[in-house]
Amino acid sequence: MNMSRDLNDYVRQVRELADAKGFGSRPERIWEMLALIHSEVSEATDAYKKGEPMEKVGEELIDALIRIFHLLSALGQDAEKLYQRKMEKNWARPYRYNTVRGGE
Repeated sequence: MNMSRDLNDYVRQVRELADAKGFGSRPERIWEMLALIHSEVSEATDAYKKGEPMEKVGEELIDALIRIFHLLSALGQDAEKLYQRKMEKNWARPYRYNTVRGGE
């Protein structure tokens, strides 16, 4: 039995939790969902800047992933397919692509 998971398993799990806890996924909430992703990344940035433990930074980044998975479910997107396609494009790009001023 193959027990491997793909990103869509996490998207479904997050959607199930969001629905069970009353967090809507209606199209009119898309802007709000995008803003909430941004807020979680900002919280991770703030935690890092303040020297909080890396676990706290990681927790905020996981919150951002959860929000992204929820949004992907609301948009009806295939997260695994999008991820695989994007990684294929990124691997095909040259070393340090789009880094005119460094990027280290």
